[in-house]
Amino acid sequence: MNDPVTANINASMQKTSEWLTSVEEELHENNRQAAYQALRSVMHALRDRLTVEEATHLAAGLPSFLRGVYYEGWSPTNKPEKLDRQQFLDCVQASYAGPAALDPLRCTKAVFAVLQQRIGSGEIGDVRSILPREIEALWPPS
Repeated sequence: MNDPVTANINASMQKTSEWLTSVEEELHENNRQAAYQALRSVMHALRDRLTVEEATHLAAGLPSFLRGVYYEGWSPTNKPEKLDRQQFLDCVQASYAGPAALDPLRCTKAVFAVLQQRIGSGEIGDVRSILPREIEALWPPS
């Protein structure tokens, strides 16, 4: 029996697993929980630094499961939050609840690399253009 709902859920879980593997590779960590926490923490900090419109456009490129993680706890009121580089990294650090401490700069660079690999270059270009130069500089070269 072909159940389209189950098929969609399975496809989203597979894509999410692929994303987490990419984060593990970028972090040089063989730790799924750490990869998940890094991805979640950086996506939340990034989401809150973007305009509501741009945050929504970025979410459209995420697998369904990660889109739910991305929107978890989000309040679009008073966005974007005006964060400088250190405040951005502090947000990543504060929301990271992984199994071991990880450097927020390392997490951010790893997740930005994965986002750049897996989301269309036009959308990533839009995201990068909104960020202050000191946060935009954390992305890998285009």
